[in-house]
Amino acid sequence: MAIASTLREQAIAPLSRADAERLLPQLSLGRQTIEKRVLRARCLKYVESFDVSWAELTQLLPQVKDRLLAARVAVDLVHLAYYLVRGEEAERITKAAQDHAASDPFLLAELRLGRSINLTAANEVTGALQEARWAEDALGAAPKGRARDLVMTRLQRQLAHLLSHAADYDAARAAADATTRFAARVGDPWETAWATYTGGFVAWMAGRNDEAVDHFTRAEAPLSTYRTSLWRYTLLCLARSRMERGELAEGDRLARQSATGAPEDHGHFALLRGEAEVAELILARAPRGFPADEHFRDFVRGIVRAERGDPRKGVRMLEDVARELGSRGLEHWALGAGVHAAYWREQLVRGAGASRAAQLVRDIGARGGEGFAYYLPDVAVWLGRAAEREPSTRRLARTIRARGEAALRRASTDSEAPVGASELDGATFHLRAVGLTWRELGILRELERVRSEGQRLDRDALAARLGVSPNTLRVHLTRIRAKLDVGEKRGDEVLLEAALAQGSVA
Repeated sequence: MAIASTLREQAIAPLSRADAERLLPQLSLGRQTIEKRVLRARCLKYVESFDVSWAELTQLLPQVKDRLLAARVAVDLVHLAYYLVRGEEAERITKAAQDHAASDPFLLAELRLGRSINLTAANEVTGALQEARWAEDALGAAPKGRARDLVMTRLQRQLAHLLSHAADYDAARAAADATTRFAARVGDPWETAWATYTGGFVAWMAGRNDEAVDHFTRAEAPLSTYRTSLWRYTLLCLARSRMERGELAEGDRLARQSATGAPEDHGHFALLRGEAEVAELILARAPRGFPADEHFRDFVRGIVRAERGDPRKGVRMLEDVARELGSRGLEHWALGAGVHAAYWREQLVRGAGASRAAQLVRDIGARGGEGFAYYLPDVAVWLGRAAEREPSTRRLARTIRARGEAALRRASTDSEAPVGASELDGATFHLRAVGLTWRELGILRELERVRSEGQRLDRDALAARLGVSPNTLRVHLTRIRAKLDVGEKRGDEVLLEAALAQGSVA
């Protein structure tokens, strides 16, 4: 059917990324009606041109007279508010859109879903779950078909994440399975890959790291073709789950490839590498974040404080964090803070933490979990040993202990030591922005290692270290020169300095 004959319906209907990619080339042609402008701006949102989409939809909102079309514009603005960190504006737009959206079950469901996503960003999981359930109720009145399956895919995905944060691991798994089923019906490769990632996230939060690695690995390949923030976050999650299994070198490499992650994420990586002093430095240098961010940073700060010689202060911080996160419905993280607090109590007074271990394992098991937040293998080994004494928790305790011991063994025999902090970390995002590939970034990191080892740069030796031919290396270096605007007459040594300068000028 021609686009013009269904323009209003398409402008209002739910869209997938595949829909957006198909429609965009057609929407730059012909007269730009209100409906066409709305549809084009919505398509831009789905290909992640968030700023452009926000600007266009914001401009269009007061111009739209059609009530349903106005509701659609408002709904998409609410979703965009999450990506652009405009939560306060989302509140205002939601209130303005509610009456218009109420007459259409899809719009109402998506409005509630958008509200839920914004509450998640503020770490208000209890409220976010309530909004998601209201969205589910609204969608119950929608007609069956692809549009319903598409919205249901996104809703179940949101529920899977929220229920994981709430430590309702069994329900989260059921929601992840539903996400996969609905995504298969939609037939959009983007939704299918996102559903695979969701299964990995749910497995990782529940402590099933082997399953998480499998899902994240399968999701990463198709997502890499999109080069979006979700792909980078999938790499980060894959890094985290691998490092928690003791695969420090591979996890470290993936974390650097992702070029994303909050300070608390990188602080946790440092703790997994046994570098509490590096974790402390990362958090000390981090700018003050949103209040919601600081709860997670204080979690890692509490662990660092204890490991750096002040366990009493660390325990107090962890217990305060556990109460705060629990009050927001973030029970998964509250449980994790409780585990770490108990571990450090045991180091202070023999038996003080062990007396809590069985209850913590019992709580984890009753929720369908097998692990805890900010997992550290040595803490897992202690928790398992302490809880094995209780018959009701013995089976799960042994599982937790065995996984911790396996991770410690793997880390101690890792054939390649983790790289440690790199000056290039701060410039990675900007180097990607000027067009460097991950392979080219790897060459720069090897140049950095050569320099740190005090060796003279030799192309043949560098090619051997990278496992490529000298000619292939020459091609890569030529491309890096062009992207960094380094003259041909200057030696290869200056490429690293030019790359580091990208981070300093950002």
